[in-house]
Amino acid sequence: MNVRLRITRKAIERMLADLQRPHEFAYERVGFMFCKQSEIPSGILLLPYRYQPIADEQYIADETVGARFDSSSIREAMQIALTDGSSALHVHLHCHKGIPAFSGTDRREMQSLMPCFVNMRPDRVHGALVLSLNSAAGAVWSTGRTDSQRIRITLIGPTMKFFGWLHGNPI
Repeated sequence: MNVRLRITRKAIERMLADLQRPHEFAYERVGFMFCKQSEIPSGILLLPYRYQPIADEQYIADETVGARFDSSSIREAMQIALTDGSSALHVHLHCHKGIPAFSGTDRREMQSLMPCFVNMRPDRVHGALVLSLNSAAGAVWSTGRTDSQRIRITLIGPTMKFFGWLHGNPI
């Protein structure tokens, strides 16, 4: 199954602005992007319609990771996906230029988090998106699969840009 994400440059810019804000103790910011999902002849198309940053008070002080957040933030994201019938993508930033890749911590944490979303809303794909300052990579999980698969990402703006599909490892 091919999964394609089409996202506007403005949406990426808004997420980057949020993810670069400093936090009192977390080293990085996290949010969830919600997408409407459509079947297309070549697979699944994801169209983002909402970005929900994790609130300052939902972060947990933990120096072993860039950001740890509490279960209330996950419940909120799951409730939005359930109520809206949407796909949820965990979003964070690796603050560099170039092609981002999921870290070992990213892979470990997403392997335990995303099946919860898939079990709650099995008719949708759910996953993770990691942004850099000028690129992105993503992966999704779906019903019946124990592993993730890459997302093909198209950035829509004055010119179209394709990224996240010829490079980067799935989680």
